[in-house]
Amino acid sequence: MRRIIAHKKKWDENGVVSTVGTIMGLLIFLTFLSMIVNSYVPVWMKDSESSHMNIAYGQFGDFKESIDTQILYARMSELAGVSFTPTTVFTPIVLGVDGVPIFSSSTLGQLTVDQAVSPWNAWFGYFPNKIVNVKQIVNETAGGSVILDVYNRYFVQQSLAYENGGVLKSQSDGQVLRAEPTFDITFVNNTEEVKLVMINLLGYGSIQGSTTEGVHSKVISVSTDEYSRVYSDISLNHTTPFGLAWWGYYNKTLADLFGITPDRYKTCEHVGEPNYPGYCYTQQTVPQYGLIPRIIRSPYFKLDLTMNQTSKNFRIIVTLRNDFTNTDPRMLPIRTLQITKVIVNTAVGGIGSLVNI
Repeated sequence: MRRIIAHKKKWDENGVVSTVGTIMGLLIFLTFLSMIVNSYVPVWMKDSESSHMNIAYGQFGDFKESIDTQILYARMSELAGVSFTPTTVFTPIVLGVDGVPIFSSSTLGQLTVDQAVSPWNAWFGYFPNKIVNVKQIVNETAGGSVILDVYNRYFVQQSLAYENGGVLKSQSDGQVLRAEPTFDITFVNNTEEVKLVMINLLGYGSIQGSTTEGVHSKVISVSTDEYSRVYSDISLNHTTPFGLAWWGYYNKTLADLFGITPDRYKTCEHVGEPNYPGYCYTQQTVPQYGLIPRIIRSPYFKLDLTMNQTSKNFRIIVTLRNDFTNTDPRMLPIRTLQITKVIVNTAVGGIGSLVNI
């Protein structure tokens, strides 16, 4: 019987070096890949998303400018006695941010036009006849908005909106009105002259992506009415998801117009007191009703804000107080109220050609 002798295997140093070198190369590659994915890409995408929001904000400013220019052209045509020819204007808007191939997907945005949201209302009473004191109630309405919701993943998620002539920015920690609407109060011989513009956006549509799309706009009607015998307070009502921005705008604008400083306010003793004669401010949370009321009272104006936490909409009421009989020294009579009503057809993306605007 033959004996089988087992030979010892020789240690191959070249194979060990090759294996260790391959592993080290993979580790170095994975280290750099990890640095790119965890450090470089987030910083790059955050900067890109932040830059995109600034670009989109400027484009919303261009959209506001295009509507304001069309309104100005319509009013100049009226003053010149020539017919106004509506013109369609296209404003490009970048919806989102392209991603980094392989490492990160695109950041999407959604552009929406909806005439059924953000209703606006101006209510007051006046005497249409200077001889016969027959009262008449006026209730002017408007509404609609253009909103860009950007679903940022690295930068804070933000929304931009155009409502009633204003451009607003909203994010999780607050809201601000960045471009102001047309609203002004001038004082003549201890009386007030109020001017405001109400813009009604007509149209529906929505588009999502990261490409450049845009909004079509065509101002089709501009009319101005002036009321000189307003006997009641003027009430402006607005329901919107951007109520905090409008609240801040009216609070600052009216306080500056009437020269009111914060030190003049005190806490309102009764939250629901509608005709408080002095200056008071109240902010209260009522969780059981899902409302967050804010109240400002002064002899010249009142501000009321509530939030419905179910619908996520705010309701803001601006009341301009009017001493029609000129008997209350704490108030001023409203001499004239001028309201300019504007109707704008809107559409998003390529839908403009389908709705013929």
